[in-house]
Amino acid sequence: MPRPMHAHRGLAQASRVVIADLVLQHPDGIGIAELVTATGLHENTVRDHVRVLEIEGVIRTAIERRPVRGRPRTLFLPATGEDVPNESAQRRIDAAKLHGDLLRRMTPETPTTLPHDAVHQFDALYEHLDELGLDPEIDEADLRIDMVPCPFHDIIDAHRDAACRVHRELIADVLRRAGGPVEVDELRPLVTPHLCHLRLRIAPTTPDPGADAE
Repeated sequence: MPRPMHAHRGLAQASRVVIADLVLQHPDGIGIAELVTATGLHENTVRDHVRVLEIEGVIRTAIERRPVRGRPRTLFLPATGEDVPNESAQRRIDAAKLHGDLLRRMTPETPTTLPHDAVHQFDALYEHLDELGLDPEIDEADLRIDMVPCPFHDIIDAHRDAACRVHRELIADVLRRAGGPVEVDELRPLVTPHLCHLRLRIAPTTPDPGADAE
């Protein structure tokens, strides 16, 4: 299936990835002035970038609560994390689950040792990475995904850490929202000039404290 032309276009430019990374590093919020100072970009350019990132569900906005009088600032916060609503991300995840179920009904059954909710996590993660243009190849048995570097890899050296932090957080968020035992273990960028590795793991189960009492 061809990927939508608008899919995750918010991460199609290095400057937006840098801004997304700055927002992720300020979970309590960061303002336009701080983003302008940190990036060296013109204020109007930063405003255009944060608008796109918000539409894509990468960041969100909130009005600053101030203890004194004065016009409150608009703050930019991560749209990822526990208990953070994100309709855009959840809509894509739900569609990916349905798409995966449809494909499995149309093709011969492939044996898997993964639980049903973990299969749905892989559905959501595959479509997320595919929409980003990372051409994921999934090895469910080894819990490994091979993928190509970011589309702007020609300038990746200047922004590698920022790009990897953003992608790792978005991947972890997709897995959380999809619901299941699979979580991020390690993201290894550029293991070759044309390949990155994502290692996953099955989260350990938490013992039921009431099980011994029964």
